[in-house]
Amino acid sequence: MSKSFSLTWFTSPTAQAVGFLLGAIIIGVSTLTPAEYLPPAPGSDKLHHLLGFGGWTLLCAFGPMKRFIVMASFIVFLGGVIELIQPYINRYGEWFDFYANSSGVIFIVLSKLLLERFLKHSL
Repeated sequence: MSKSFSLTWFTSPTAQAVGFLLGAIIIGVSTLTPAEYLPPAPGSDKLHHLLGFGGWTLLCAFGPMKRFIVMASFIVFLGGVIELIQPYINRYGEWFDFYANSSGVIFIVLSKLLLERFLKHSL
């Protein structure tokens, strides 16, 4: 496998879709597991949300921009759906968690937009 092929694959729509699905599985399991089965985690709950949803968005960042924006919007939507589902599975649905989820997504989207703009103007 050549070096250019591997780089091309990592920036392809296929890799972007794989990142989205992988992130969806990780976030789905971690946010929809009943509270009594969760291990204690150090740090702020809101920071966990921000990092988790930001990480999920980052997994989708390497591919076409329009598709990335659609995926990021869907991640925000799913963050809201998860908060609505959580009270039914012995978890707490909190709107501040939704805001933290959305903040993680927005941070990655803005970072990608700024990075692409910087790279476009520097080349």
